[in-house]
Amino acid sequence: MSDFKYVFGPIPSRRLGRSLGISPLPKKTCNYSCIYCQLGRTDKMTNKRQEFYKTEDIIAEFKQYLKDSDKFDIVTVV
Repeated sequence: MSDFKYVFGPIPSRRLGRSLGISPLPKKTCNYSCIYCQLGRTDKMTNKRQEFYKTEDIIAEFKQYLKDSDKFDIVTVV
């Protein structure tokens, strides 16, 4: 699973079960720094709206994950 750029997990969640994460942002780039974030604390704070990655690339990676990886209960887009 470490070969994936956008997909991470699945991570156990008491509320959601096994949560598969999809992040359309570069590692720890966000406008919040939530202490409960699955990706850890934010390194680069930004409020600038922009497309970091192509949607098609994220969807293609998710489809690849579905072909050959662990089961999950829910998908969380972070």
